[in-house]
Amino acid sequence: MTMHRIAFLAAAVAVLAGCQSTGSDMTKSRPGLYDGGRSVLYQVQKSGGSPEQAMSVAAAAYAAGDTDQALYLYLKAVELDPKRHDALVWVGRIHRERGNFDLAELALREVLKEAPDNLDALSELGSLQIAQRHYAEAAETLGKALRADQQRQGRPLPEGELASLDSLQVDNASPLRIYNGLGVLADLRNDFERAGVYYRQALKIDPRSAMVANSLGYSNYLAGNWTEARRAYQQALGFDGSYKPAWRNYGLLLARMGHYEDALSAFEQVEARAQASNDVGYICLIEGKLEEAEQFFRTAIDQSPAHYEVAWQNLKRVQQIRRLRERGGDVGEQGVSAELLPAVAATGPMPQVSTVHLPSPLRVSTP
Repeated sequence: MTMHRIAFLAAAVAVLAGCQSTGSDMTKSRPGLYDGGRSVLYQVQKSGGSPEQAMSVAAAAYAAGDTDQALYLYLKAVELDPKRHDALVWVGRIHRERGNFDLAELALREVLKEAPDNLDALSELGSLQIAQRHYAEAAETLGKALRADQQRQGRPLPEGELASLDSLQVDNASPLRIYNGLGVLADLRNDFERAGVYYRQALKIDPRSAMVANSLGYSNYLAGNWTEARRAYQQALGFDGSYKPAWRNYGLLLARMGHYEDALSAFEQVEARAQASNDVGYICLIEGKLEEAEQFFRTAIDQSPAHYEVAWQNLKRVQQIRRLRERGGDVGEQGVSAELLPAVAATGPMPQVSTVHLPSPLRVSTP
């Protein structure tokens, strides 16, 4: 990567206010890919005199949840060594996690310009495209990554859709997100058998991945295997009790099973009680259980009367559906008329794939 391209990346969005006061040429030249607080710029001046040191401190900061410092230091590593593609992949990952999709893609495309078969960049870009719901592009990106990974292991694959996945092999260098992402895409086509093959390969790479266990759980949920789905979600949360997509999907499943109090407890791990009550009510509404839906929406309103407008909107939907039923109107097999959908969940249309996986009619999480 040329210094001209580094400067271009830095200026892609806007100049970070106050960078000049830090005395750091690097932050002046690359503000576009840094969107954190200014105070961190002072904190990192004494850290990371070499690319390796910057990478080490960045990894520690990311693990501690300080993504501002991690982002700054990964950018510093790239400035010190423009060939540190791994640092720029991390920049893309952090921006994806923050929802800065344009910046994430900008960073990842820079890597792929110089290294078109970079597995980490391809797998991260595929995850980004799934998060953006660009499924055709994600399939192309992750398909390329799959072939590159198999080629690396001396197992070349033919072009096009694979008729059989029996020959797939993975090792410790195989990026987890390639196989998890391909599983998610198979789930979106309701090809649960194929999805299961990809998830099993992913679990060979990391048997304790909360992300993969959550995806496997949602795949079983979509296929109607709720007992297996519940087991997978519990396993995901055993691996990482803070993994929000698994809590959301677990709450969805429990609500669909009629275990409403348990569902509330699951949702409360990632959102306020009023939001949790609304989300359980939303699932009841989708299933046409109007009495239960009304109870949860009113509870949500009571818990947050001043500002919980979303529950009011859903309560109005219950009343509209009742009027339609009284007039003999068609409210559909799920109990909700087409013109009234979608109902409003606190987190947006629910549940999640490490992205919100919505079944029929719902999905909760992002690869």
